[in-house]
Amino acid sequence: MSSGGNQFGPQGEREYPIEDKNLTEEQNEQLTASLRKVRDMKDAPPALQDLARQLLGGRMELKDVLDSPSGHRALGEGLAGMREQWRNMSPQERQQVRDYDPDEDPKNAPGRDGRIR
Repeated sequence: MSSGGNQFGPQGEREYPIEDKNLTEEQNEQLTASLRKVRDMKDAPPALQDLARQLLGGRMELKDVLDSPSGHRALGEGLAGMREQWRNMSPQERQQVRDYDPDEDPKNAPGRDGRIR
């Protein structure tokens, strides 16, 4: 990760866009946007929010997440919640999730300011 394009997050902490050399520019932008959403979600597990803050703050690189006990734990907690939600879905709801294409969702279209919502 480089320090180019850094800014400050909502709580005044330094924030860097993800710039993983193994990802395309678009993938890095999408990952950065997703991490911001996780960080700001009120109902996200705190450990997952902290992991997002660490990645956005440049304190951890993406390649190191699974080697970090806190990163591994945060992903495990996040996946456990998703797994429980998946189990509680009807077969029709599961198929809707499988068929969903975020690129076709008007809610994900860039706004006038160019940011993804």
